[in-house]
Amino acid sequence: MLNIPISIMLLPFCVIGMAFYLCCRMWKGLGVKPAVIWAVISFSVVTWGLTVPRIFEINTPVLLAIFGYIYMPFTVYSFMLLLVIDIIGIILRFTLRTRINSKYKLLFVFILTSAIFCYGYFEAKDIKTIEISIQTEKLPVDTDSIRIVQISDLHIGRTFDSKKLVKTMEITSAASPDLIVLTGDIVEAILQDDEYFIKMLDSVKTPLGRFAVTGNHENYAGLEQAVDFIRRAGYVVLRSEWYDLGALVIAGVDDPGRSLVSNQSDVFNLLSSLPDDMRKKFVLFLKHQPHVYEDTTGLFDLQLSGHTHGGQIWPFGYVVGFVNGASQGLSVHKDSLLYVSNGTGYWGPPVRFLTPPEVIIINVIRKKQA
Repeated sequence: MLNIPISIMLLPFCVIGMAFYLCCRMWKGLGVKPAVIWAVISFSVVTWGLTVPRIFEINTPVLLAIFGYIYMPFTVYSFMLLLVIDIIGIILRFTLRTRINSKYKLLFVFILTSAIFCYGYFEAKDIKTIEISIQTEKLPVDTDSIRIVQISDLHIGRTFDSKKLVKTMEITSAASPDLIVLTGDIVEAILQDDEYFIKMLDSVKTPLGRFAVTGNHENYAGLEQAVDFIRRAGYVVLRSEWYDLGALVIAGVDDPGRSLVSNQSDVFNLLSSLPDDMRKKFVLFLKHQPHVYEDTTGLFDLQLSGHTHGGQIWPFGYVVGFVNGASQGLSVHKDSLLYVSNGTGYWGPPVRFLTPPEVIIINVIRKKQA
């Protein structure tokens, strides 16, 4: 039996449903021919660009992938805008006895959607630097602070813009971190010529080292190949492992990837296995998906995660926040903290809307005792 994540199974049906609604409205406003053309395009993209490659773990042809990545956000936003306008139209029909011309509705929707897409394309390139500070009594007396850079969800693959990685590492270098962590989905697809990306990821050295965990897309790309790529870039990949770095302890787990079973037991077993003297130190925990399990709170001080992209395209942040327990930013979970990064890259369409890409700088500061 094929082991496919629920999101992958549901996504094609959602897209087809939105495309069907658009086709019905096009039929009414523009005629049969445009509606049929849109239906054929929708079926082709969803079947050969989205569903078949995921199920049978094959690469989508580059041109089809690019077209599909443009098609998806265009369809989603056209559907949402047209739905809102149709609802307004129904209200106007029953209150003011007036109708909005279907052709003008479609024209307005497609123009506004194109404008949003263009804005989102440039927002996806504009990496923000987010800096937060966390106080703790667990740092040793000879360490006033530790500076950590978190990079997440680069999605290096066939459509990846290498300039984004250059800018990411420039921001990282300028921060002068003590520690760099990659919190998954660094690799979208295994590339034949990957030395350039390896060299860029390896360009910033740190005194406390560089660590990473896998995300769900490392599993899609081929887990062992993806892990080898990250290791060749000079990062220690934490696979249910922990390390004593002196001033702090770092731990991390693999993402369950395609498995429908959570990694809750792996997380608990790892964190509960820390010796008592290690628990007295600041415990930094790396986990791609931001779920914080009830039985693990208090076993770590700060969890760094990604995965959600902040929704990537507003308003989907509310949906991913509901599904994952958190969408972006810092949150408190009893005696533990969680920070979820928007991520630096993007999945699918090269677009972000009101959820800018980011590199996170975390200052862990020793709290002065009175």
